Amino acid sequence: MTNKRVTLDWIKDLVESGDISQFYKTKTWCELARRKRKAEHNECERCREQGRHSPCEAVHHKKYLKKYPELALDYDNLECLCADCHYDEHHKREQLNEERW
Repeated sequence: MTNKRVTLDWIKDLVESGDISQFYKTKTWCELARRKRKAEHNECERCREQGRHSPCEAVHHKKYLKKYPELALDYDNLECLCADCHYDEHHKREQLNEERW
């Protein structure tokens, strides 16, 4: 993890350069993501809403980091997602039925 001081200007620079991966390596982000996972019992929030249980594989920005860098560390802008829900979010895969086929 990097000890870089996380500032809005730095995040905007990362977005502009196309390399936001550095943000996700910061101690600040890792701690916030850990806190979110713990609060959600390491479960996917979307699956839980549908009565399913899946492990959280990603802490996702509801309002995307690239478009809303000012919300990068806003706890209320985060949600825990399983790999399938995270993929669906970013690829807008249409769900045909509950079993996703």
